[in-house]
Amino acid sequence: MPHSSDALFSAEASAVLDILGLVTAKADIIKLTTDLRKQGFEPGLVAQCITQAKLRYRAVAKFGQQAAAKMLFTEEGLEQSTRSEVSRWHAKRFAQAGIKSVTDLGCGIGGDSIAFASAEISVTAIEMDPDAAALATHNLGAFSNAIVSQGDAADAQIATEAIWLDPARRNLKAKAVGRVMLKPEDFSPNLDFAFELARKHSAGIKLAGSLPHELIPADCEANWVSHNNELVETVLWFGQLGAAGKRSAVIIDKDALEFAGEEIQAPLSAPGKYIYDPISAMVRSHLLGAYAIENDLWGISSSIAYLSGDHKIQSPWLRGFEILEELPLDAKRIAKRMSELNVGTLEIKKRGVDVTPEQLRPKLKLKGKGSATLILTKIADSRKALVCKPIDY
Repeated sequence: MPHSSDALFSAEASAVLDILGLVTAKADIIKLTTDLRKQGFEPGLVAQCITQAKLRYRAVAKFGQQAAAKMLFTEEGLEQSTRSEVSRWHAKRFAQAGIKSVTDLGCGIGGDSIAFASAEISVTAIEMDPDAAALATHNLGAFSNAIVSQGDAADAQIATEAIWLDPARRNLKAKAVGRVMLKPEDFSPNLDFAFELARKHSAGIKLAGSLPHELIPADCEANWVSHNNELVETVLWFGQLGAAGKRSAVIIDKDALEFAGEEIQAPLSAPGKYIYDPISAMVRSHLLGAYAIENDLWGISSSIAYLSGDHKIQSPWLRGFEILEELPLDAKRIAKRMSELNVGTLEIKKRGVDVTPEQLRPKLKLKGKGSATLILTKIADSRKALVCKPIDY
């Protein structure tokens, strides 16, 4: 039985995609469709190719223009695929561990498998969805060291040195907003199965950055990974790929920057001269206390992920602000002070209070020409608004 994506692999589809190039969100789809149909291309194929050209345009942010312009995608596959810089970091980790072969269980459209193959690691990629498997076969077509097969990860026979696994979170209505604690069976494949498999083979398991710490086994290394100031994943490393019990935050840039430490509470005190907003990977790793102690900083309230200090720190882990004054979190008081300071452009940040920037901003009636940052938070047990300016390094 043919797959819904089969037409995309034809010479005719290649010709249409070459004509289309990358299609932006602002493109005139009706005109594109009309022009292609006038050239004799079948309407269904034109529609599929336009969808692909639009996905390719969006994929540039993850894969770069050169790679994206040759790949094929599904909507879900593109959304779930790993950014190329992060995939290359995954592959480098395998290569540095001396691993020469990997089974990518649940490879999707093949993003991580491309990085493994590019690092000269032999890849066996397995994907249950037949359309995604077909697209992965296309996307990995240039690599002689990669093979793709359609099948269930739970039934795979592992014949490689290591595995890579990206369990999908099941579509659970009751847990979709994160209000109910996730369990191993809420993932596909089941996390208990994934962890058992990882203990038999060196393994990397990619999960959401918001993964509850309670689900992380003690016998693996866990990394919380940030790229372009976004928390993109939690990765668990088993066997020769990781150090059991290690916990670290990672920033992926040109090189990987890592902070490892213990989960300890930062000392608490009133704000000093500066306040610092840590990146989300540091916050989610629960290593903020260790970072604070190492850098002579402190917290301003328990369970609030702002740090403070009396010295200026320039760090990729933090965004810093000089505190100009402290106000009660009262809209009228804040509005009056913003008017006195001639503030018209105001960045509003919040953490630990139930007031949102969208609720507060209209009440301030900002009309001035100056700019400032307003941080809404708790200091000890009091709700405060800190008037700040970004640190000038």
